[in-house]
Amino acid sequence: MSAGMTLPVVNVRETRTIHPRVTLGLPRHALVADTARLAPRTSAQIAADRDAAVAERTALEASRSDLMLTGTADDVASLNQRIAVAKVRIDQAEAQHAAAVIAEAEARADHEAEQTRRKALRKAGMKASAEAAKLADRYVVLARELAGVLGQLREQEGRIAEANAALPDGAEPAPPGEPFNGTETIPMRTETTHDLVWVDSRTGQPAGILAGNDLRHRVAKTIERRVAVPSIPGEPHVPLSHRVTLPGLGRDAPPIWRNLPQPLRSDTGYRA
Repeated sequence: MSAGMTLPVVNVRETRTIHPRVTLGLPRHALVADTARLAPRTSAQIAADRDAAVAERTALEASRSDLMLTGTADDVASLNQRIAVAKVRIDQAEAQHAAAVIAEAEARADHEAEQTRRKALRKAGMKASAEAAKLADRYVVLARELAGVLGQLREQEGRIAEANAALPDGAEPAPPGEPFNGTETIPMRTETTHDLVWVDSRTGQPAGILAGNDLRHRVAKTIERRVAVPSIPGEPHVPLSHRVTLPGLGRDAPPIWRNLPQPLRSDTGYRA
């Protein structure tokens, strides 16, 4: 048995390792009350009760010969009853002890199997922890290298913004270089739609279906109509150096690369 394991306590009248108790005419409420009094016990506790019953029976049997000479018939009968009860207690304790030993062995086996599973999990966890430490070291190296690239990008972004803020007459803005990730502005426009209406064929006026209209002259007609479509504002390009954050390791470690707030469209001067 492994250190730290506690033996289970067993109520042998409820365990499935032995047959249920058979009663001879006892009412069910009496059986329930008797079972409720039996608290779960370990095999060692049951063995102690058995030894106590054996000692009691031995002492009772040793006193029987003297009682046969000095006692009454009722005294002998009472002693015989006490000896018989002690014998029942011994037999019962033997049966309960056997069931408890089986239950405890099964509990030990289950406990050892669970400990084996947990030890395997911890071994895998310790191996993963060592790999994670190596990857964290590699991350710092790669993040610093990537931070150097992002720093160069940010320098070029500043030069592009400076150039686009003072363009010569008629010159197109310098593009960001990296793939554009914004959206184009869609100006307000008008579109032609077609509506189906009912008109009076004699007058060309709209014809309803209310009482009083002559439905014999009602015809369908398609009419064109111009509608305004609202404009859709574009979204500015967000440079890569403004979208990346590379945290440092540890609670108070400074970031290896810090993200910046999204620049306004005027920061770069570039429009798609």
